[in-house]
Amino acid sequence: MKEHILKLIELKPNIGYFTLCKIFGLTLKELFKLLGIKNYKIKDTYLHIYDTNGNVIYFENSDGSWWKYKYDDYDNLIYSEFSNGDWNKWEYDANGNKIYSEDSNGYKYKY
Repeated sequence: MKEHILKLIELKPNIGYFTLCKIFGLTLKELFKLLGIKNYKIKDTYLHIYDTNGNVIYFENSDGSWWKYKYDDYDNLIYSEFSNGDWNKWEYDANGNKIYSEDSNGYKYKY
């Protein structure tokens, strides 16, 4: 079953974990055990997955909409992506100050 789930994720990268559970008849805990996901919090209406530093790297609503986040080595948010296709990027200087941002709408800012 794991191979089928991974194949579906590859074919539909915007699919959410709640939707995968509905398709395969699994609970979120069963799905995460199968996929090796360990650091998460499940509520009735949302899901959080965390990195080893405690940063939220994935958030999903029960309606299937989701947000993905990436951080640099200093825990600065450097990238976010949304299930609707929107995204944002940020860059920081050595002191952790934001110096640049860009988004999927073509907006670019220098600070």
